[in-house]
Amino acid sequence: MSRILIWSPNYAPEPTGIPPLVTDAAEWFVARGYSVDVVTAVPNYPERCIHPEYRGVFFRGEMLNGVRVHRSWLRARPERSFADKALYELTISTFALPNALRFARRADVIVCVVPTLLAAAYAAGLARVLKKRLVLWVQDLVLSAAQSVGVGTGASRILSAAQRLEQAAVRASDAVVVCSPGFRQYLIEGGADARRIHTIYNWADVDLFAPSAAHSNGGPVRFLYAGNLGYTQGLETLVEAARIGGDHLSVEIVGAGNAADTVHRLAAGVPNIAVRPPVDRRDYPTLLASADVQLVIQRRISAGANLPSKIATSMASGRPVLASIDETTPAGDVLRESGGAVLVEPEAPASLAAAMGRLAADSELRARLGANARAYAERRLAKVPALERLEAVVLG
Repeated sequence: MSRILIWSPNYAPEPTGIPPLVTDAAEWFVARGYSVDVVTAVPNYPERCIHPEYRGVFFRGEMLNGVRVHRSWLRARPERSFADKALYELTISTFALPNALRFARRADVIVCVVPTLLAAAYAAGLARVLKKRLVLWVQDLVLSAAQSVGVGTGASRILSAAQRLEQAAVRASDAVVVCSPGFRQYLIEGGADARRIHTIYNWADVDLFAPSAAHSNGGPVRFLYAGNLGYTQGLETLVEAARIGGDHLSVEIVGAGNAADTVHRLAAGVPNIAVRPPVDRRDYPTLLASADVQLVIQRRISAGANLPSKIATSMASGRPVLASIDETTPAGDVLRESGGAVLVEPEAPASLAAAMGRLAADSELRARLGANARAYAERRLAKVPALERLEAVVLG
């Protein structure tokens, strides 16, 4: 029986983004008979504040659905300054290092989830010293994302060092898993061996997120944004688009994050917007089914740094996707290829409002795009085939 160590910045019960994917993978490996340890931080996402039941905790072990989870403290703050980002990266990786060292000794393979570059460098060192197989699972292009918080001259030296860490960790790995072809190309351009890079799209449980009949209650068409309320999303674009669109549009924003207070403040004066906290993961399929159109919003500067995991579940819900995003990014490529999305330029409220009006006025268009989105999710984004591929890569 193989022993797998997964080193990830986040894990259940954190409800959105990377954590559900890592949790799916760990539980899949357990169900397949592997022994799995997860080294992670105390829950803090998406609020970037340590969850109340873990405050004051420096180390804690838990057993969740057969997975041994080993948590450690980090410095989490909702602020978005470069210093805050750097301290987050330093503490989330370094405080986890004792647990990683302890469980790497008995593991056969180490899977390190990036966006924590320092953890990736630590994992590369552990794998080399202990002679373990190393797999990097790249979910974010961290150095691209750093541009969205603004850096000064001193910070540029840190980013240069981080780039060297990234390239060294990639070179040291036995395999690299990326969630889009765009990420693959980025790593190849940085000197990575293309033969060791495997593209596995972030998945959705297409049985759990089953489409339901479209709504026909005569009310406003419902547009849903569900996910992280962060500064990289630029949700002020959505708030302004809803104001322009008027009462025949109903917009619901469901989530939490470091920009939540700003979103609440901006939305307070717009009567056709409702903002509420994230729902439990078990209720997420019902939430998506309640909408007529799913929304993806990202600022131009940060859109190429990740491929939002919400895209897969949005498509699996059988609803059209309306995305305010740079169409040249990896996410834009997926959305365009699906035939189930409408793309508009980012940070352009008038363009977004016009697209919302067009979708609201045309139920046949919504039905056609929703059917295309669902078919694409079944064909390219289904959970079981993705996890089977991930297992094959991890075990080599």
